[in-house]
Amino acid sequence: MKRMSSKKWVFITVAVTWIVFICCIILVVTIDPYLHYRIPDNGLRYSLTSGRQRYLNDGIIRHFEYDAVITGTSMTENFKTTELDKVWGGVNSIKVPFAGGHYKEINDTCKRIFEVCPNVKMIVRGLDLSLLVEDKDSSRYDNFPDYLYNDKVIDDINYWLNKMTILEGCVQNVFFHSVLTKDEGNFWGTFSFDEYSRWQEYFNFGKEYVLSSYVRPEKSESITKMTKKEKEMVLENVRQNVTELADEHPETRFLLFFTPYSICYWDSLEREGKLEWEIEAQKIAIEEILKSDNIELYSFCNNFEMVTDLNNYKDIAHYSGDVNSRMLVWMKKGDYRLTWDNYEDYLQEINEFYSMYDYEDVFK
Repeated sequence: MKRMSSKKWVFITVAVTWIVFICCIILVVTIDPYLHYRIPDNGLRYSLTSGRQRYLNDGIIRHFEYDAVITGTSMTENFKTTELDKVWGGVNSIKVPFAGGHYKEINDTCKRIFEVCPNVKMIVRGLDLSLLVEDKDSSRYDNFPDYLYNDKVIDDINYWLNKMTILEGCVQNVFFHSVLTKDEGNFWGTFSFDEYSRWQEYFNFGKEYVLSSYVRPEKSESITKMTKKEKEMVLENVRQNVTELADEHPETRFLLFFTPYSICYWDSLEREGKLEWEIEAQKIAIEEILKSDNIELYSFCNNFEMVTDLNNYKDIAHYSGDVNSRMLVWMKKGDYRLTWDNYEDYLQEINEFYSMYDYEDVFK
């Protein structure tokens, strides 16, 4: 048997490689599992799960029709867009949450929204208290798929030849569900933003479940004061990632709210001597946000009945979908809105309540 010449071997290898590459590109562009190019109309069943929000959200932003948006971290995943549309009236909303996202990531997404939908009427956004004192450019993810969030075709090679896009997106999520299993789920065709990223039905709520995951800190004898650097971090974080965009779009209504964590969150702050530190961070943020006329800022931290009822929570921070529903109604009514006239009373109220609360009662 004759041995293949090195030149022929190289030619065949290169040819096969290019054929594989071209097949992969055709597969990804045709199926488009993360909606990068279009809303699918090919009859396949797409599994649109929360685990791939960062891959799906830009496609949602660019290809759906809407004039209102719900965004934020996992604290916004249980919102229902149908409820927002009904409560507020006259809007058609989408939901694009980013679980674990820091302020910059959420703000960058809001910028992207205005690039493709400059006439958006309303943005409902959660502001996580635990992420207030962060560097303005901090990010939880180093491998964020930036190539999906621009219009550069050359960047799409990262989408076409991405192992996850091909194996998980095309083969598992689309082919597997469309051809092999035919199982029920949150698939394209019956897709709704009410269910997109929603986790309400997958967890148990109540004191037993919250306390089972809560590691109570040791009691500190010292009180932590906010440093000058930390104060500057809050200001820079809020200015760059909250107020600047709102000021650039005065015609848009921004409904922002501090995410209402459970009493266990406040217990951890009290035990660590950081209660005053937390309230000072809120004060700085509030005073900066209130300077923007088109921002309505809400905080439900002084809804003490809700915060102290662990039946509303699955862990120290994450509240049920019922809380999300109630917050929409409260914001519509203007309840719990912070203004120049009442924010100092609000800060004093939460300081007095959480500093004097009998936390030991929670653990009985």
